[in-house]
Amino acid sequence: MKSGSFGRFQGGGGTSSFFHDAPVSKRLLIGIVAVHLLVALTRFKGQESPLVTWGAFNLSDSWQLWRVFTFQFLHGNFGHLLSNGIGLFFFAPHVERWLGSRPFLVFYLLCGVAGALFYSLLFFLPGFLTAYSAATQMVGASAGLFGILAAFVVIAPDARVLLFFFIPLKMRTLGIGYFILEVFRVLTMQANAGGSAGHLGGAILGYVIIRNPTLREKLNRFSKGLKAGRRGKGNGKERKRSRRSSRDATVVRSSPIDVTEQVDAILDKISSSGIQSLTKGEREILDKARRK
Repeated sequence: MKSGSFGRFQGGGGTSSFFHDAPVSKRLLIGIVAVHLLVALTRFKGQESPLVTWGAFNLSDSWQLWRVFTFQFLHGNFGHLLSNGIGLFFFAPHVERWLGSRPFLVFYLLCGVAGALFYSLLFFLPGFLTAYSAATQMVGASAGLFGILAAFVVIAPDARVLLFFFIPLKMRTLGIGYFILEVFRVLTMQANAGGSAGHLGGAILGYVIIRNPTLREKLNRFSKGLKAGRRGKGNGKERKRSRRSSRDATVVRSSPIDVTEQVDAILDKISSSGIQSLTKGEREILDKARRK
């Protein structure tokens, strides 16, 4: 499953500014590169790496449920890896800062799963993906990446990017263009129509989650549940301190009109200078507005 070439944001700083407050994005990028190197090192005498045999998604082995996650870290070749790596580098950190690191990780993986499921659905519909067999393998971070792209279109539709690094476009235009292109590839059964089906699945779920406050809240709760489960019940004194801190926290209350004006000003700043230009206070205002 391959994706096309993404662009980059106009303005923006160096590498460190991209991953500021976005540790999951950085680890995902490092992870897919590391896995690709392991695949290359474990490919012997022209045989497929056991990592691909064990981890790629296909309908023949769909009962092996881990594949809906593991395929997201595998790539067909270096060009495939580079394309997805560029997308992660430029888009993922901004969405992670907006969602929060743990919800972002769950969001990304769920969009990848949606890609595999949407591909499976289209495979069984008459007239779709007829050139594919149940043994066709799907690999790549593209489905999760298209979920990120859809999320960014919702978060900052007027943010400007450079497609292929020199064509200026608004995020809304880029997102709609990619969506139309992927639909066309599926309908005309082009070479990577199965991958395009995965892209569409990830994008659709990403868009639905970001547009729906109830789903975002469930995403946050699920993420917090994972964190609590990993810690276990914890120390009683720590729980008391946490409750005390919550009670003692100062809450700044603003009228709905004031909040709307603040959010509008922040969104204008994102459109003109990028989300990385926000101050800590502006990020907190945006986060509070998002959670309402």
